[in-house]
Amino acid sequence: PEEERPQLAYVVEPKFDGLTVVLHYEDGRFVLGATRGDGEEGENITPNLRTVRMLPLTIPADPRAGLAAPARLVVRGEAYVTVADFEAFNRAQAEQGERTYANPRNFAAGSLRLLDSSITAQRPLRLWTYQILILEGVEEPPTTHWDALGYLRRLGFPVFPDVKRFTDDQFDDLVAYVENWHELRERLPFQLDGMVIKVDSLAQQEMLGFTGKDPRWAVAYKTGGEEAVTRLLDITVKVGRTGAITPNAVLEPVPIGGVTVSAATLHNEDYIRDLDIRIGDRVLVTRAGDVIPKVLRPLPELRDGSERVWEMPKTCPSCGQPLVRPPGEAATYCLNNACPAQLVRRVEYFVSRA
Repeated sequence: PEEERPQLAYVVEPKFDGLTVVLHYEDGRFVLGATRGDGEEGENITPNLRTVRMLPLTIPADPRAGLAAPARLVVRGEAYVTVADFEAFNRAQAEQGERTYANPRNFAAGSLRLLDSSITAQRPLRLWTYQILILEGVEEPPTTHWDALGYLRRLGFPVFPDVKRFTDDQFDDLVAYVENWHELRERLPFQLDGMVIKVDSLAQQEMLGFTGKDPRWAVAYKTGGEEAVTRLLDITVKVGRTGAITPNAVLEPVPIGGVTVSAATLHNEDYIRDLDIRIGDRVLVTRAGDVIPKVLRPLPELRDGSERVWEMPKTCPSCGQPLVRPPGEAATYCLNNACPAQLVRRVEYFVSRA
């Protein structure tokens, strides 16, 4: 009789959009953290990772878990920030004329690569773990990816709660779940880059092996963010609490991903000049991470000659005082401490901190 094919199972989990990190533990203590690989190939960021509050410095994190610490454990995970934390940080930075980050992934990566870990400690970094790379000194190690995730949870690691497991006879359900992954993405507070489908059996994973650096036992399902073309009606400026002037795009309303977008930040004068964005342009707009409206670029091939080059105002739109751009800085400022717009922003800031 024909040999019966072994039952296959698959685990589907989010593809997190952050910085991949590899965490090393010896006898239950966190000893090394790197950006990838085994810690020798990647960048050693151990001091900065120690400041991430979700990362357990000893395992098991709860002595009542009834688990012995493995002699050696190497775990792969993803450091990330929520979209709300990213936006709040960028707003505060822009108001002070300091550097802003392009997206939450860059924010997480940049924060973990800072030379001063005390600054990293002030950043709202978070962590998910999703793979055991090495496990030694355990009597009954997990034999499936699903069980490995459960083992990580019991040790005290943060593991995404909404991971799904499907068997061979549920394959149609798996496909439907993956094709509708945007529904999961829209209700999460952090960015996803897609979904990953993995063969559940670790023995089958080992048998399938790799092609170069890519595993044959996993496939990523990704889609790009939705984009739309609309007209840039105007560019206005906003005065921050420190006097920093931020240009903003006034857009002809356009639906993107179920939301009507009518405005987007343009960051600073250099951003507008470098992309050659003009008032009246048709522009390509997206929602970064399906959340933050962003002007990607103008479409100069659609210009009809009526477009106007924008220039930073010479005087503050609130108080009328001259604006100043310090040498070497991207931001332009109103230096009048009595500027009404600055006073309002300061009150808003202090109320929000109270």
